[in-house]
Amino acid sequence: MKEDHNKSTLWEAFWHGHLGDEQLKELKNLSNDEVETELKQRWENHSSKNSIFSKRERQDIIDKILVQREIKKPVFLYYVAASLALLILGYFALFTPEKENSTVKIEKSIDLNPGENKAILTLSNGKKITLGTLSNGLLTEDGQTKIYTSEKGDLIYKAATEPQQILVNNITTPRGGQYNLTLSDGTNIWLNAASSLTYPSSFQKGKPRIVELSGEGFFEVTHNAQEPFIVHYGNGLEAIVLGTSFNINTYTDEKATYTTLINGSLSVQGPQEKKDLLKPGQQAIVRQGKTSIISADIEEIIAWKEGWFLFNRLELQAIVRQLSRWYNIDFEIKGTIGNKQFSGIVSKSNNISEVLKIMENTGVTFTLRDQKIYVSQ
Repeated sequence: MKEDHNKSTLWEAFWHGHLGDEQLKELKNLSNDEVETELKQRWENHSSKNSIFSKRERQDIIDKILVQREIKKPVFLYYVAASLALLILGYFALFTPEKENSTVKIEKSIDLNPGENKAILTLSNGKKITLGTLSNGLLTEDGQTKIYTSEKGDLIYKAATEPQQILVNNITTPRGGQYNLTLSDGTNIWLNAASSLTYPSSFQKGKPRIVELSGEGFFEVTHNAQEPFIVHYGNGLEAIVLGTSFNINTYTDEKATYTTLINGSLSVQGPQEKKDLLKPGQQAIVRQGKTSIISADIEEIIAWKEGWFLFNRLELQAIVRQLSRWYNIDFEIKGTIGNKQFSGIVSKSNNISEVLKIMENTGVTFTLRDQKIYVSQ
């Protein structure tokens, strides 16, 4: 018991940066099993609040830290200390041999802040309202529908009576922005950066609830069997649901359109009237008019909504497209490195220089020049 107490005291001193010389010697002599136990405990304490981390990602990080400790034992404390940053900030791994002495060239004076909650609301009469900096309360009215903003800045529609006519609203997020809104039927929608949603300020009773999406959105639809919820998106696609959670990625610069069902039921219908019924955990990929159904990594799909970039063997060119939207800056990739696959997780709340530094150990060089980031190996 005394030995356990001493080790506990030792670790607390380490995590708080209060190690003396003798304690440092003791810590260096700990076995891999003892270090792994401490790392796993720290991980569990953190991941209980951040379920976005999977068991696979957890073990990958721990294994990498322990391997580094075996190779460079005198400096293993650096890797242990870095582990907490990995858990909280992120890590990246390239699925090819690592390049040594890679650097990231960042001009600090041009560092970019992360995106934030902001959007432009366009009412049925054409009036535009900038969202994101407004206090909570009644924002405006559109017909018989009152539009509020919450303390978090979210948009909330509340219809007083059934509308006599359809009044169409639009909300658009810029690059570097995202937004959440609640429609008049209680459906919650999260819009990713560079996205747009067109919808009625209030739905008509007994009629389908129809909205149109471009970019990316996550939907939590209020169940109503008599009034199916329909999303028009992509090149003539529509998703038909009764009440469910799903994500649609229909960015025009991506190679395909991705519809992922989280729970409930959903059918995806294309221009040829062919319907594909998805089960929870499945994703419909539409590429050049052809649809394929695969099992999806749900954590990876919804990470953006939870405040993370999460990549599982994703090509670098696809990763920088996401970074480009969130940080509102263009990337240019030189050579063939854009086709190489990376895995990683990093908080969207980081400045872009911090994100790129996390990626630097994979052998990628980033140079920020003239408001563009050049990527090379």
